[in-house]
Amino acid sequence: MVKIGVIGLGHMGGFHASICSALPHVQLVGVSDPNPESWKKVHASDVIKSEKYTDWIDHVDGVIIAVPTAYHYPIAKECLSLGKHVLIEKPITSTIEQAEELFALAQQKKCTLHVGHVERFNGAVQELKKVIDTPYLIESHRVGPFSPRVKDDSVVLDLMIHDLDIILNLVDSPVIDIHALGQKVHTTSCDIATVLLHFKNGVIASITSSRAAQIKQRSMAVHQKNEYVYLDFTTQDVLIHRQSSSSVLVGKDQLKYRQDSHIERVFVYKDNPLKLEIEHFVSAIKTGTHMVNPEQDIAALKVTFDIERLLGVR
Repeated sequence: MVKIGVIGLGHMGGFHASICSALPHVQLVGVSDPNPESWKKVHASDVIKSEKYTDWIDHVDGVIIAVPTAYHYPIAKECLSLGKHVLIEKPITSTIEQAEELFALAQQKKCTLHVGHVERFNGAVQELKKVIDTPYLIESHRVGPFSPRVKDDSVVLDLMIHDLDIILNLVDSPVIDIHALGQKVHTTSCDIATVLLHFKNGVIASITSSRAAQIKQRSMAVHQKNEYVYLDFTTQDVLIHRQSSSSVLVGKDQLKYRQDSHIERVFVYKDNPLKLEIEHFVSAIKTGTHMVNPEQDIAALKVTFDIERLLGVR
C-alpha cells in the first residue's frame, strides 16, 4: 500500500484526492488546503484534513501538489528534501532553473518527480504514437470557455503546454523557428494564442489555444504521406483518413467537389487519464523505475516560455 497526500484541493486537487481514495493499492493519508471549505471534497473520516501539509507529511510516501504555479517550487523542494516522491501539476515551475534544480534534487534523493501532463495518459494519444511515422504538418486546437481559476497563468501555460508536450514527443526534432500571436480577453495575460512551430526536420505545427471560446474542443490532426490522422481528446477517438479518389463535377450554375476516402477507426483502450497518471506515479514509487523524465518535461517548458516571451507575457 502506497501512502499519498494531496496538497491543494482546488479544481484538480479535488479530482486527485477522489481518485486516490478509490484506488485499492493507495491510501490517502492526508489533504491540505488553506480553505477549510475545500476539505469537504474528501468524505473519508480517516483522512487527515489540515491547512498545512506538515501536519501529515511524515506519514506519507509521496505527495501530489495541485496548488497555484507560484507555489510549486518551494513546496516540491521541501517535500523532495524530506525524501518524499512528488507528482506535481503542470507547469512544474515558473522558471527553467527551478525545474532543473528540482530534478537534480529528486535524483540526489532517489525520489520520483513526475509532472502532471495528463494528456500523455489519454488512450488516443498512446495510439497516435503508434500510427505516426513521417508527419509533415500537425494542427492542434484546444479551446474552451473562460474559467477564473486559471487567471494567473497565460493560456500557453494553462492549455497549450499539453499540445506542445505531445507534439515535441511526436516530432522528436529541435524547434528552429517560432511565430506567435496572442490576445487578451478576460485577463491581463494572454487568453488566445496561435503559434507556428518549424522543426529542424521540416515538420510544421500549427497550434491554437483559447479560453475565450463558446465551445470546448480538444483535437489534433496529423498530416503524413497518404494519411490524415484525426484525434479527439475528449472522446479518445483516433480516425485515419486515406483518400481513394476525388473529382470535380461541373453542373448548371454550380461547381461541386466530391471526395471519397477510406476511414479507419483505431481501437483505443479508454480509461480515465488522471487515474492512469496517478497509477503510473504509484508504480514508479513501488518499482523504482521511470522515476524522472527531465529531458521531456523541461523541453516542453522551454518552448512554452519561448512562446510567452514572444507574446510579451514573460
